[in-house]
Amino acid sequence: MTNSMNTKRIGHLRARIVRTGVALTVLLALTPVGRLMAQEEGEQKRVAVFVLPASESDARSALLLSRVLRENIKGLTGVELVTPAPVQSLQLLPQVKADIERAYQLLNGKQVAGAMEILKKVRPTLEQVLPAVDVRTLALYYKAFGVAQMLSQNPSEARKAVEISLILWPEQTNLEYAYSVEMVKLFNEVYATVANRRSRKLKIVTEPENAVVVVDGREATQSPAVVTNLVAGPHVVRIAMDGYEQWASFETVKDQGDNVLNVQLSPIPQKAEFDMKLVAVSRTMKKTPEEATPNLVALKEFLGAHELIVLEGTMLGENFELKGFHIKQDGSVFPVNRALPRDATLMASIREFLSGLVESFYDIAQKTEGLGGPPIDPVILEQSGIAVDQGTSVFDPDNPVFPTVDRKGKKKGGIWTKWWFWTGVGVIVAGGATAAALLLLNTDDASGPSGTIQINLNPVD
Repeated sequence: MTNSMNTKRIGHLRARIVRTGVALTVLLALTPVGRLMAQEEGEQKRVAVFVLPASESDARSALLLSRVLRENIKGLTGVELVTPAPVQSLQLLPQVKADIERAYQLLNGKQVAGAMEILKKVRPTLEQVLPAVDVRTLALYYKAFGVAQMLSQNPSEARKAVEISLILWPEQTNLEYAYSVEMVKLFNEVYATVANRRSRKLKIVTEPENAVVVVDGREATQSPAVVTNLVAGPHVVRIAMDGYEQWASFETVKDQGDNVLNVQLSPIPQKAEFDMKLVAVSRTMKKTPEEATPNLVALKEFLGAHELIVLEGTMLGENFELKGFHIKQDGSVFPVNRALPRDATLMASIREFLSGLVESFYDIAQKTEGLGGPPIDPVILEQSGIAVDQGTSVFDPDNPVFPTVDRKGKKKGGIWTKWWFWTGVGVIVAGGATAAALLLLNTDDASGPSGTIQINLNPVD
């Protein structure tokens, strides 16, 4: 009787362990972590975001929210922002960046001719994709071009290129230009010249207005815009607006007189179709998800997006109110309703909102390194008068001690450095523990004595 009861208890315990293991497996599969584990590394989820004004008085608030939400979508891991503002030849951008990195590596390896050949060849394509090129890549290109020109005995062209690089990326130091004594000297001269220039302002007017304007790597604003604290010299200006091709150019800010830039944006060929689809979606914002689905699907397919988020934004008291729909990759539509506080926690609230909505996360460990420099040559440093303190950290891109650091600021590690690898290990360990427990509790083939042991404890006199 006792053995039968024990066998039943073990059977119940085994069933409970099995149910728990299955539940954990299903839970992991249903969570964003589980889905991201199944997603191939490098695969991007294409997401489009629109914030429409709930009323005419909310137009500026909607523009602000749309701009901020899109900027923060870009920071999510595995997510690519999709907008109806295309960049011509955008598919060439990865190769452009790879070529610039390759030229920089050759330059640091003292292969000046090879680096110069790549830099000259990539220049026309770089200008084609300029609206999409990040500031660091631009600064790296002009630094490499300037150094290559200087080492090729062309100081005038070197000076122009280094000036652009320094304006785009002011944190550079002479240690990063220690390719030769002459290169260090030229950098010091350019640095002093730029540092002594007065700050100027640039007014940017677009047709149509309310376009997103970014100068160098500064915070975005809406046109017409006045950008202040710009040193005289060349600056990269980027302009984007839904339904228009993105625009970018280097503009020279003059030291004297007014600096005004007028830009006429070019509509995309499908602008009329895009406008029609967006208007159709706006008319269904107050309807049910089922009623809004056809128009949402049409806009999502037009954009080539995997997911589409369309919200109405309004300013209500101390909050921004967002209401709308989120259509996912499988076509399912969910209502969205969120209040964002208009205080110091706004950006954190937006990030938390977007992270949960698209089931992704921000890589908080990612940081931006400097542009790097050549292998350290003590002779050049001494002749250039550069003193390196013992406590100074020097990033040497060719030093094998740092083989996992790349120039984009991310640390390249093996598979064991990935969060999903250790999550997978955890799942395997949990599964193994469950299996082990089942084996230990398996009484079907058990042999040997079994029963109940009764122990009586008697007090000692």
